Parts: sequence; C-alpha cells; structure tokens
Amino acid sequence: MTNMEQDKSPGKRVIDISTWSRRGNFEFFRDFVNPNLGVTVRVDVRHAYDAAKTNGVSFFLSYFYAILGAVNEIQEFHYRFDQEGNVVYYDRIDGLAPIRVEEKDNFAEMVFPFAEDFDTFCQTARQVIALAASTDPYEQAEAMTDYNVILVSALPKLIFTSFCNTQRNLRGNDYPLCVIGKMGDDKTMPVSITVHHGFADGEHISRFFELVQEKLNKL
Repeated sequence: MTNMEQDKSPGKRVIDISTWSRRGNFEFFRDFVNPNLGVTVRVDVRHAYDAAKTNGVSFFLSYFYAILGAVNEIQEFHYRFDQEGNVVYYDRIDGLAPIRVEEKDNFAEMVFPFAEDFDTFCQTARQVIALAASTDPYEQAEAMTDYNVILVSALPKLIFTSFCNTQRNLRGNDYPLCVIGKMGDDKTMPVSITVHHGFADGEHISRFFELVQEKLNKL
C-alpha cells in the first residue's frame, strides 16, 4: 500500500489525505448530507444453492462468505473513518450480521471474522451464531471501536428491486451495507450494496458484483 502511515492498532493504517489518489473524490463527497451510493442487482445463486444443499452447508454462510471474499479483494471497500475523524485503511474486513434468536423473538448483531478458507470461515461462523442467543441485540455492535466490517443483512421472505438503508451519521455510513433478499424461482436473488461515495465509485461496485458471482460459482 502507498500513501499510508502505520497506526498503533494492528491491521489499520492512517491515510495521508494530501497524497491520497482519492483526495478529490473524498473532499467533494465528504460534506454531503447523504454521500452514500447504492445499487441492487439480481445475482445467480443456482450453483451455490445446489452446492450448499448437496454438501449440507448453510446457504446463508455460503453467500456470506462470497460477499466477504469479494469485499476483501477491493481496496476501496477497506476505507473508514476512525474515532478522531481520520481516514483509515483496514487490512481485513469482517462481517456484521443480525442473527435471529427465535426464543427471544428478536435478533443479535454478531461479528463474523473473515477467513479465506471456506471451511474455516463456516466453523467459526457457527460458533458465532451459537452465541447469539446469549447476546443482547446490539451488544457487539455498540462495543465496536473499529468498523472494519460490512453489514450483511438477510430478508429471506422478500424479493425487492431496490433498498434504502439507514444512516448511522448525518453524513452517511463509512462502512458498506449489504442486504440480501429472497431467492426467486429462477434461482436469482436481489443483493443491495451501499458504500460511501468518497471511498468508492460505481466501477468498484461493479467489480464487487463480478467477484461475488465468481465466488458463488466456485463454491
């Protein structure tokens, strides 16, 4: 990486805005009331769904893994603000997802560490899911000081053509938000992604969907 200074936190580097290649984009969009850019695309999940059923693997974890894998390969999806307002770059992006807790008729937002190996990711993810029942709804999210995550939320009963996310701050969310809809009869499902336009552009979103599709087809 270039134009970065080592931060005290492991896996995080502060960006030198004065020499950053995205300086112009960032300075233009950073004061927008809503600097977020989002699109919804139907993704072909036929292979991933059939593979999950054949191998006895969670379909949710299958597409979660593909999304995290794609995000981690796109540099522009690694930028965030830290608590001091600096732009920082995280070496690894994990997942943040609401997990349904049936006995409480509620959910808990849980952090899912990314692993390049699918089996390792699933093993850790199952342990995280098991902890959801004993975790308050926003306990982990509120305890976060570093937002090296992408939010991945599933709406498995709804097919949608667009999605409008909530914003954590008046100036938008600095971490990507991804919402997954119901799989249709044609084995496609809507995937919505929202990013901070100061950090990423349409070409990076396009690359995200290309990578997601590639990774789904390899499961």
